[in-house]
Amino acid sequence: MKKLLVLAAFLPATALAQGYGQAMNVIGAYGEVVGTPSSVSASEPGYSLSGSGGNTVGGGGVFASGVNNSLFFTHLGFNYADGSPISGGSVSLNSNSVSGSEPTNGHSMQFNFRLGKLFPIGSSYAVGPYLAYQYADFSVGLNGVGSARYHNNAFGGGVQLVTNTGGPFDLSAHLGYLAGISASASDNAGSAVNPPSSGVLQLGARGVYAFSNDFSGFAGVAYDRYHASYSYAPSQISGSATINEVRGMVGLAY
Repeated sequence: MKKLLVLAAFLPATALAQGYGQAMNVIGAYGEVVGTPSSVSASEPGYSLSGSGGNTVGGGGVFASGVNNSLFFTHLGFNYADGSPISGGSVSLNSNSVSGSEPTNGHSMQFNFRLGKLFPIGSSYAVGPYLAYQYADFSVGLNGVGSARYHNNAFGGGVQLVTNTGGPFDLSAHLGYLAGISASASDNAGSAVNPPSSGVLQLGARGVYAFSNDFSGFAGVAYDRYHASYSYAPSQISGSATINEVRGMVGLAY
């Protein structure tokens, strides 16, 4: 009798995990198109620089996610885009200004980790909180002139939504905010002193269609917004940067 009671309690949890597992128990690889409508500015006495206008570039990524019988879930993801997040700008030196768009190079790269717990709401979907960490790396180069690089670490949390339709199609989505905890920056002249870290606003959604018990295809969109600014009053130096990274992705999952 006790064995039957244990089995009766175990089966619903297993069924829940299997149902949400269609969208969550996956290992996937994808190609992506990345748009970066971004801006950067810096100034000091007699000199200012600004850049704006993002690139649309290609890239790719991999991820692994999973949910257990207690509906605790994890997500690991890595993505890389080949292209600078800034494509043009202007320079002003002693009231003389030059503007235009020059050939640029660079990349953007992110590693994401999420850990959370889902709570079923009805029979068709579950919602739950998560903790998150992200490492981001941006590189911007002006052909024939030089390059700059920025690394950012951020930690925070958000909310995950997962559907359990019982059919071949399910959806997962997340919304979160990560506070910047540390950063480093460098260019041809050397490393920056105490550069500001950036907070990260994250939104994403992914639809998964199961072709069989083992393989599925998916398509999704993700948005990450970065913003950091600094002001050193004694030297009258100030600057700010905003990167809006929008990724559209299509891939296969196992």
